[in-house]
Amino acid sequence: MPNLPHSRFFFDTFSRYVKATLERTEQDEIDRTPYNGSNNIIISPEPLKFLDLFGAIGANKDKTRELFEQIVGREDLGFKKLDISSDNSGIWFNTTKKGINLRLGIEKASKVPMPIELGDRCVHGLIAGQTGSGKSVLMHNIILNLIGEYAPWELDLYLADFKRVELSKYMNNFKTPHVCACAATSEIRYVLSQINYIVDCMNARENFFKRMGIEKLQLFREMYPNIVLPRILLIVDEFQQMFLEASPKESELIRKMLTAIVKKGRATGVHIIFASQEMSHTLSASDLANFRLRICLNCNPSVSLDVLGNKAAANCARGYVMANYDDYSEKTNHCYQVPIYEDSKFKEDNNQEYFDYYLKYISELSDKYGFYKNWKYYEEDFQEDISALNMILDKLYSYRISHMDSNFDILTLGRYVVYSSKKYDIQTLFIEKGLNKNILAVSPNVEDIAYLQMLLWKNFSTSPVKEAIGEDYKHIIYSLSPSVEMLYNIDEQISKENKTVYRNPDDISQLEMLYKKREFFIPIYKTAKTPVEFAILNYRKNMEIECARRPDLLREREKNIPEIRRIFSGFSLEDAFVEANRIMFAEENPIIKKIARNLQDFCAYLNEPASVFPRTIIWFNGIDVIERIPVWLQVMLKNATAYDFLFVLMATSEFDNLSSIRKTCDYIFTGGNNRRIYDRLDINYTYKDAGSIVLDLNIKSISEERSFKKYLYEFQRKTSNQIDLDALLD
Repeated sequence: MPNLPHSRFFFDTFSRYVKATLERTEQDEIDRTPYNGSNNIIISPEPLKFLDLFGAIGANKDKTRELFEQIVGREDLGFKKLDISSDNSGIWFNTTKKGINLRLGIEKASKVPMPIELGDRCVHGLIAGQTGSGKSVLMHNIILNLIGEYAPWELDLYLADFKRVELSKYMNNFKTPHVCACAATSEIRYVLSQINYIVDCMNARENFFKRMGIEKLQLFREMYPNIVLPRILLIVDEFQQMFLEASPKESELIRKMLTAIVKKGRATGVHIIFASQEMSHTLSASDLANFRLRICLNCNPSVSLDVLGNKAAANCARGYVMANYDDYSEKTNHCYQVPIYEDSKFKEDNNQEYFDYYLKYISELSDKYGFYKNWKYYEEDFQEDISALNMILDKLYSYRISHMDSNFDILTLGRYVVYSSKKYDIQTLFIEKGLNKNILAVSPNVEDIAYLQMLLWKNFSTSPVKEAIGEDYKHIIYSLSPSVEMLYNIDEQISKENKTVYRNPDDISQLEMLYKKREFFIPIYKTAKTPVEFAILNYRKNMEIECARRPDLLREREKNIPEIRRIFSGFSLEDAFVEANRIMFAEENPIIKKIARNLQDFCAYLNEPASVFPRTIIWFNGIDVIERIPVWLQVMLKNATAYDFLFVLMATSEFDNLSSIRKTCDYIFTGGNNRRIYDRLDINYTYKDAGSIVLDLNIKSISEERSFKKYLYEFQRKTSNQIDLDALLD
């Protein structure tokens, strides 16, 4: 039999079949009274969005229903009102109230496009077929039929494609309105997070239905016929690859989540279709048994037996598919001819691909209704240009100003590598003040470290710190890694007046006095309320070390207090700067002169703290070359942000001090494929391709791991000098 083009199948054979079905009242595969005849419907968000409102009600179903009916229609909670009176050109004629009709094609026995329903009986399905058997053609046919039969508000499609080719077509030229998210990636974390979101939605639905006194989605739809809570369908192509790419911990998490969906999907309207060449080394036999619908294209007899329950698919002709949802014997197999979406005649007649025509048709119809979803399309290899970061930083400027008092700064990192239902899935980071709040970046990939240095500088250079606290950042740079410096030299980016640069590891001693000055004065500044109180606190603290060593000096110290009180009394803080200047010239005692000089700094600090102690970023490019971390530096690292210091510590290798340095850093970045580094940094390792554009972040204080994509940025690669031997020797 010749190939059956989808254009002829859907707009001819299928159309006639639907009209005939509507006339046969004994068949219920099509909802004849959608929305109780109303043209005005309300699209419900996932109960995840509003479930918290029912917390105080408990298990009282009457109060729960009453509250639900009060919040229906609230746009701030995600409810959408929709007028569906427009002509839909004969498509979107069904609802998912009872289930989802899968139209595999024309059934060979009945010669009609008889559906297989995903609902109460067949909740989930498996598809298997060897390379070249037409599995992709079948998948496209199923999806094209779904988006033609059901309106986008009736069905939420989540797609995951580990081949990164086939399912991404629904998000390329035209965004299919039914698709909530499409992951064209081998990045296991994105798919894992996408499944996790579906599990969260499913659990929220289950909780909501229990509170409402309803057993399943169909009963909810019947109780509120003009309120649409769509069914969810997750389709994963090359499903087996998901387990091959996953680490053992990720594999276990995937199994746990999928087991939950398999068990709870029936009542909550959540369904799964997995497609792969085979199903070995994936889910357990008991979990796979819950996939009642089995679909096989041509494959090995053993695969046919494992999936279909019999060996019939081993002889399945190209363009046909076998399905079984009964006792899995050959006599209960159903054979379908599968329509193809590649239609050369259609392209010749219409000067465009049928697939694009069809998706454009569906997309424009959704636009006519004014219905849109928060589409998410994750392409593993796609990178936004660095200009996108500049635009975001510009828009966040005011927000950053308003949060600079309680935080050291707020950074923008890049696009999520996990699924998010938010419209803008951009990873940000609040650098808080407190103990051990520094940044550590370790990666064997030198370009990762250079990139992070560039990314952080982009953030700090656009910071509203001067507007917020009156003074720009000061930078102290320890540039100890020539390989990183050749890619990105932070020294070249910062103006001369705002930086100090060192290239010798021994120069870390310069930090000690800088830290000790702030450690000494800031507690006094925060305690003193008057000039005389400052003077006495300053004097006593100066004498503490000497008195600890020589207790006999305590009496001598206290003898000087009355004189200090006399000199620094009688004037207010407003007059203190001028009076301190007078005292410096009038007094001979060097101790009094020093206190007066310090009093002027105190006055300046009260007026504008950053003018005395500016926020200072200490860049350590090459912390791995420091052989020994002095005790004072360990203390400084621990207390850094409390004294308006922030350390950015970068390394391209493991090093002896990594464990002690890690303890002083709350924000830890890494990349590359060195699992040992991930383990030492206590970050979950996930397999990545060489040259991955993904970086990982662990925020220790909240035990949260994040991942983000790099922006597209071209480093100006410098090369070392070479002798032109050709010119010299010739």
